[in-house]
Amino acid sequence: MLAGFAALVGGCTDRQDAPSETPSTATANPVDTPVDPLAAMRWEVRSAKASPEAATTLIAGAEGVWSCGSCHGAEGEGTQQIPALAGLSAGYIAKQLSDFATGQRKNASMHYVARRLSEAEMAALGRFYAELPHDSPAGASLGGNIDRGRELALEGDWRVSAPACYSCHGSSGWGVGPTFPAIAGQQPVYLYQQLTAFASGQRNNDPENFMHDVARVLSDADRRAVADFLASRPPRQEKRSSAAGDHPRSARASQAHQTNQAHQTNQASQANRANGATRQTGTEE
Repeated sequence: MLAGFAALVGGCTDRQDAPSETPSTATANPVDTPVDPLAAMRWEVRSAKASPEAATTLIAGAEGVWSCGSCHGAEGEGTQQIPALAGLSAGYIAKQLSDFATGQRKNASMHYVARRLSEAEMAALGRFYAELPHDSPAGASLGGNIDRGRELALEGDWRVSAPACYSCHGSSGWGVGPTFPAIAGQQPVYLYQQLTAFASGQRNNDPENFMHDVARVLSDADRRAVADFLASRPPRQEKRSSAAGDHPRSARASQAHQTNQAHQTNQASQANRANGATRQTGTEE
């Protein structure tokens, strides 16, 4: 059902065998970009050759580099409308970055970030997050009908021509290759927002408008129900890293998260001191 999360649009470059080392540039008219149903698979091949080490600066952030971990979390867990990336396939992640860069998938913040990445960096980020374990589900938060969500995920609703989510995304919602991403355990707000975006046409980077055709027949209550059900399911559990402890995640990603939190705390403290000084001045007057 949520097959459009695969977002199979457009190739990586005209030369699939020669990844560019320069930042990606937006196309003049991304709507006219021809659909390439094999794009995610091509990105998967590239990502397999990339080193996750090459992504550590991007994850942690540096001068002039927006930290991925500051939004998606130190462990790639996501929050609310920001998706969990841990455990998604490398090809899927890299493909989405490419779509954000070209404008084929619309998000102002992600366009700003992705258009500054080289294709090699996109591939490295894909592998970095693909090898992170996704330990626990996000959990339901939308007040959706879990039983109705289970029905839609497992069986669909052919009265409105809605196929089962699991018919494309695997029998447990753990994804099928780079084309159909894992949806079990994902952030419910993100799932709901993407279904709504597909239904309205705001998101259209799937082949043949498949997800548009699925999402538009679901009511708002159904979108909340299936998002909550999927968010409550256990995510894919196997660890993708070749050996325990060899993934370059924790030190720099955690440091970025802690630095961001410290910055926010410092700003709050400064605001409190400023408010205190204002109140004191007002009393003296």
